[in-house]
Amino acid sequence: MNDDIERLRTWIGRSRTSTDTASAAAVRRMAGSLGVEAAPADGDPLPPLWHQCLHLPIDPIGALGPDGHPARGGFFPPVQLPRRMWAAGRVDFVGDLCVGEEVTKVSTVTDVTEKAGRSGSLIFVEVTHELSVDGDTRLVETQDLVYRDTARPDRVKPEPVPQNPEWSRSIVPSEVWLFRYSAVTFNAHRIHYDREYARSVEGYRDLVVHGPLTATLLAGLAAESTSRD
Repeated sequence: MNDDIERLRTWIGRSRTSTDTASAAAVRRMAGSLGVEAAPADGDPLPPLWHQCLHLPIDPIGALGPDGHPARGGFFPPVQLPRRMWAAGRVDFVGDLCVGEEVTKVSTVTDVTEKAGRSGSLIFVEVTHELSVDGDTRLVETQDLVYRDTARPDRVKPEPVPQNPEWSRSIVPSEVWLFRYSAVTFNAHRIHYDREYARSVEGYRDLVVHGPLTATLLAGLAAESTSRD
């Protein structure tokens, strides 16, 4: 598949705005999905990265692609490469987002680039999300989405586990856990719950743990560990 990178770059600057309330119910669902017994109450700050339960991508079922992601060509550039994943992200915690607050989210496509990888062409789409309350910026998140060609099973290799970490906790995610997190974040990407699709179409050995779930667990461990030091 060939993508016209200059055409795709015309999407830079496109933005969309949504408003959501950090309701106690949404926060309780996130707590349940993470195994946290005591969810934050009204007025309490959200733990790091719990904002993922807000501003859910509620696209009509008919507007989803075969992988479960929203179809391209609206807010996202119409990249033809079939596989899309959240490759990386950076978060600037400017202030607290608290339970009960109405939160405005402005998402902007800030870059589109093409690179060559071992499996062929890669298209990276950078999206910046600014979350604010009454015009006061509380959080800025930048996501790097990568689009890739169809995978061969022997090309998808797991990353090695870091050795000698300062803090550690062993977690074995189950199918139910991955499904629950997909539900609470309204993430329909099939690699997280459809084992046959993940293996036969996208070339993974098994179901894929969500990047945001891993990041949220790591942030929680870091917050817990530093508070004990």
